Amino acid sequence: MEDKVKEKTVKAWVDKILAGYPVKPVLEVVDYIEDAASRIVDAVLMLHEGGKVDIDEALDDLMRFLATDRNLSPGESVRLISELREMIANELNLRGEERLKFNLKVEELMFRAFDAYMACREKIFELRLKEKERDIEIMRKIIEFADRAKF
Repeated sequence: MEDKVKEKTVKAWVDKILAGYPVKPVLEVVDYIEDAASRIVDAVLMLHEGGKVDIDEALDDLMRFLATDRNLSPGESVRLISELREMIANELNLRGEERLKFNLKVEELMFRAFDAYMACREKIFELRLKEKERDIEIMRKIIEFADRAKF
């Protein structure tokens, strides 16, 4: 894929990812997403050309961002990978058997993206649970201190 077409695909995909936000995130967040998106597009293209790719870090970066958005379901987050698949397949003008093979390769990435997303959500849940446990412990100590202060 020509560099301009790749850049166009990355930009369109990042715009799609950020479309659900009423206010565009800060520059650092946009750069983070663009970097992950660019690495994912590169990996998908290398995969299409028959190469082996290590895409887990880029997928993890994107899914980590998406997992923090309470407005996106896991399905909606993973659907973004599917939409990228369609964007690239259309740009490469893939048809028939070639498109089917491409779709199957990218489908594997979608499963890995889902795993990364769920691992992030589990970590977020864990952190929230620990925070609630700390809050309860603090409240317990406040009550205990207040009871001692009465006497």
